[in-house]
Amino acid sequence: MKVTALGILFSVLPQQSASLKCGIKGFTSRCIGDTDIRYNPDISYDLKELDVFWKLFEGLYVGDHCIYLADGTPQSEVYLPGLPKESGFGSWDGCNQKSFLNITFDGSRYYRHEYIVSKHNADGPGGLQLPGFVNPTDFFGTSTFQKNAKIKKLGTIGGYDPGGGIFTVDTANLLTLTPVGTKSYIALTDKRNSSGKDPELYESTRCVDSECNQISLYIEGYALSVDGTRAIDYSVRASSIKVDKDTWMEELSKAFTKYNVPTPNDPFTEIPEFDGNGFTQPFDPTTSDSAPECHTLDCPTEDDWKEQDPYLGTSPYIEPFGDLHTAFVIPVPILILYVIYTFFLEHREKRLKGEMLRSIANSMGLTKSKQLKRKDLKKMYDMIDDDFNGVLEKSEVRSLIDEAGIESMSEKDYDILFAAIDLDGDGTLDFMEFCAFFASISVGESESETRRDSSQDHLYEEASIASA
Repeated sequence: MKVTALGILFSVLPQQSASLKCGIKGFTSRCIGDTDIRYNPDISYDLKELDVFWKLFEGLYVGDHCIYLADGTPQSEVYLPGLPKESGFGSWDGCNQKSFLNITFDGSRYYRHEYIVSKHNADGPGGLQLPGFVNPTDFFGTSTFQKNAKIKKLGTIGGYDPGGGIFTVDTANLLTLTPVGTKSYIALTDKRNSSGKDPELYESTRCVDSECNQISLYIEGYALSVDGTRAIDYSVRASSIKVDKDTWMEELSKAFTKYNVPTPNDPFTEIPEFDGNGFTQPFDPTTSDSAPECHTLDCPTEDDWKEQDPYLGTSPYIEPFGDLHTAFVIPVPILILYVIYTFFLEHREKRLKGEMLRSIANSMGLTKSKQLKRKDLKKMYDMIDDDFNGVLEKSEVRSLIDEAGIESMSEKDYDILFAAIDLDGDGTLDFMEFCAFFASISVGESESETRRDSSQDHLYEEASIASA
């Protein structure tokens, strides 16, 4: 056995010494991630964990919204696209508007949904008052690989069906939201197109109080003047109060009534084309549990999120292997113990995976995991999911192993097994992790691995004690 162990040791020693982890005290250099969070795998991309402001900012808000002209005068007359002043249909009040804002964070993702409700100025044909106008906007963004708590815009939409019902990732008009001092954020974007006519935008939002129960928004839009310089083209101010869901829905219903926005079942019909989206309530807040997921009815897909979500990409900030200290001669016994420990830990994980796979196979009459199709795996997954919550808890998988009669698997072994299969480390197995497990090992392979590795477990125990 000694000869076998030494043979194994010297066969893996060159590989292990060339790929030791950083930060091993007395062996390798410090990890870059100790001082640079971009390289630290223990720091997540979750926005609310990266900056407390995002946690405070999340919630539902109801407020007042006003657009100002370049000279600071409230824009009391707004003519909608396709309905210029010459059309004779009148204008909508751009200052006494009501804002209904929904700020949500989901890990690395940021969602900003808003309804702006405006009242018609009763200057339509013959002084006719047309319906109020509901303008929805959706803004989507993500955290970055830099883990600096900034939000990079994925895309934004205003109005209904602006892209024919298909969300498009915006790669031209870059925008970043930067938190400042745990109480505010600023955003600056250059939205000029090739003609140079579109304005540059500046935005700031701050919490008025320490708990962010009230927020204040300020936006400036800039345009190129005749002499090529930039000047303010318009500005926006809004003040909003954080409310609960019931209050948000109640206030929205009141605004629809006050600003004469009819329900889709009872639209305005005196003039054609004023009975559709924008001129009717997007949903009935008196009977609905919530607003539509995306207010513009145009949501990004997972493929869209993959363009930018750091959780779905590969970070350029990968911690390199540690360099052996140049002025330090590593004691051979310590290095031997470390290599034995890491080598047999890997083989023990394989053996435990094999035992689990055989327990599932024996319980369900399987032969080879590689014969399984996706529908078979899904059927097995649902059978193990006792509480039908869509994920496999650690206890559910343990129960399956116990029922299969694997009495030799200790709690310590089971912890090692589950950690090896739980790829994202959240304490549960989703369907992708379950499939990845089956793809990694077959029943026949697991049996031979079990016989070969079980004879090496005592060496692993000695190595784990020595390296502790």
